[in-house]
Amino acid sequence: MRADAIFQWNMTNAEAETYQLACIYDREFRRIFKGVENFGGEVRRNTLPKTSDPRKAWLFKYCWKLRRETRGLLESHQYRQYVVANLSILKMNYLKHESISIEPNAICGDQAWIRWKVFERWVANKETDVSAAPPIPSVASTDVKIIKEIDRTKKFLYERCDGEPTYDKIRKFLETGVFKLWIMTEKISKFYMVLSPFVKESCDIEEFSESCSFDPVLFRQKITDEVKEYFRHEYAHEYQPTSD
Repeated sequence: MRADAIFQWNMTNAEAETYQLACIYDREFRRIFKGVENFGGEVRRNTLPKTSDPRKAWLFKYCWKLRRETRGLLESHQYRQYVVANLSILKMNYLKHESISIEPNAICGDQAWIRWKVFERWVANKETDVSAAPPIPSVASTDVKIIKEIDRTKKFLYERCDGEPTYDKIRKFLETGVFKLWIMTEKISKFYMVLSPFVKESCDIEEFSESCSFDPVLFRQKITDEVKEYFRHEYAHEYQPTSD
């Protein structure tokens, strides 16, 4: 990373953080895809310019988007691993000759988040020292579709809440009717609806689900103990006591 670029282009704090993230991506992209044949013009879009304003680069713009999408979801020290996880999985797919284009937008959006969660669970299952924190529950034998919906919903809610969701914010979403729209358009999973302590405290789930034309009983029947454990791990903030 060229630290002087931050001062040269008079970056704000937010731009400096984004630049640092873009430098991580640039460095890891060059390392992971070093020696890969036939990559051609893909390199330019995945790296930063050396002499011009990096803020105008394709990579910088998507790192800015990633930073906005993951407020409260990732700690600063996790971004390198997040980038490595996504690029490594994309490289595996690329080498299998799948029709994919490796560009910086691949680290944004739901699919990138799902790749990260898959990688995170894989790392947790390989971890032997669990003294610092409890391991992430294994979901190897659970319905992958449900887990993906739980992961995608978490990312969506953090985006909408500009960070960690609170009981008051979820209740407001429910009261204004926007939550119903998100359920109907599948932005929020119905599995979240029946598992969430915030939702349970904020509304009559049976009445709400009727207005959305789905039967919560059918969704509860598909939820295993492993799914419950995984949800409790991912949404630990919902199990903390709420302030009066």
